[in-house]
Amino acid sequence: MSSSAISLYELNNTIKAVINSTFDSEIWVVAEINNINLHRSGHCYLELVQKAKNSDTVIAQARATIWASQYRYIAAYFRSATNSDLTRGISVMLKVIVDFHEVYGFSLNIRDIDPSYTLGDLERRKKEIIDKLIAEGVFDMNKKLPLPEVIKNVAVISSPTAAGYEDFLNQIVNNKFSYKWNIQLFEADMQGEKTEKSVINSLELISSQIHNFDIVCIIRGGGSKIDLGYFDNYNIAYHITQFPIPVITGIGHERDETISDMVANTKLKTPTAVAEFLINYNRHFEENMEEIYQDILSKSREIILGQKTYITSIVLVINKTKDVLAREQNDCNEKFFILKSISKNLIKTQINKMETASEIINNKTVDNISNQNYRIENLKTSLNKFYYRNYLQIQNNLFSLEKRISLSDPKLLLKRGFSITKCNGKIIKNTYNVKNGDLIETILYSGKISSKVLNIQNEDNEN
Repeated sequence: MSSSAISLYELNNTIKAVINSTFDSEIWVVAEINNINLHRSGHCYLELVQKAKNSDTVIAQARATIWASQYRYIAAYFRSATNSDLTRGISVMLKVIVDFHEVYGFSLNIRDIDPSYTLGDLERRKKEIIDKLIAEGVFDMNKKLPLPEVIKNVAVISSPTAAGYEDFLNQIVNNKFSYKWNIQLFEADMQGEKTEKSVINSLELISSQIHNFDIVCIIRGGGSKIDLGYFDNYNIAYHITQFPIPVITGIGHERDETISDMVANTKLKTPTAVAEFLINYNRHFEENMEEIYQDILSKSREIILGQKTYITSIVLVINKTKDVLAREQNDCNEKFFILKSISKNLIKTQINKMETASEIINNKTVDNISNQNYRIENLKTSLNKFYYRNYLQIQNNLFSLEKRISLSDPKLLLKRGFSITKCNGKIIKNTYNVKNGDLIETILYSGKISSKVLNIQNEDNEN
């Protein structure tokens, strides 16, 4: 055994003396709370760590204690300044007394805390995450996704016991328009160290059945700045930016905005505000549909009224045509009877002449009789030709008149393949009466065609 060896007690006493002489007063220390345990005696026991700058590797560690008498003051002061309790994962600036005990070893006795450092550290981390998301070019990706015309199927990420979730359901279910949604809850811790993992797991589960949903809502009740800090998380924010459907947040704080809010498609202050947004969004769509319906109804009535007017005018034309046809028919009948009467009188006259000629012939020689017979035959032939020509002429006139009248019937024109084209209730005669985008109606022999003018080709024709 070496004569220079010392006992463990002596060693620890030496270390204690060195520490006491070096740290003979209170000092401020910056660290992260890795674990915290409040004993029933009122004492608070902590594990403080320092991690590497760009990783979670612990490079320093120490035990710390806040005695009961001091803990009541420190906890109340921290809560009044941050609206949150001391909890695992936050960075703190502590005023400590360095202590070394021969049996229990090295520890820190906490005497005071600076809440402004914790709040400032949260803001610093928040800015670093925002800058990183912007540098990666993903910050606005979810914002660029269009919301569907109507929101029907909603995936909700929340704690089932959260007051904010209950407020959301009450507002959405009891809406005054009686709208119905398909809402599916994906449970997640909305506060504490499990928040990141559970929220991301819910996002991934929704993504696996993405065709079932229109949007995702991330909602929770109110909370302190530190409580909201769980949503100032790079991994949660990155998953939101990459999500294939719009994400709406209602984290639940009137003043503060988390990074998750910033990268979401639509950010709202509270779960109730999210419900109101969904109700008003669908109401806006319904109002647009009602306006379109009323516009269609009004234009349909105008078209129907215009068609009734057109049909009435067509009926009047047809009736006028019938009247003209009847008058022409009567005129033809009168002319036919006159021709018939003239023909009879002419025949009677010719017969009388023939009888007179017969008497003369009887008194003539055979040659004269022969000559007279010849003349009579010629006269008969001339008379027949005259009568036939007049009769054909009258018949042709009647046929032409009847054909001309029948051709003026619009239905016959339509049946032959012609059509009538109207714009705004008026018949179109040239391309100058229409413009691109006009609705036109084409009337056929059987049916109508409605179309929209896409292109107009004008011809150099003054008519």
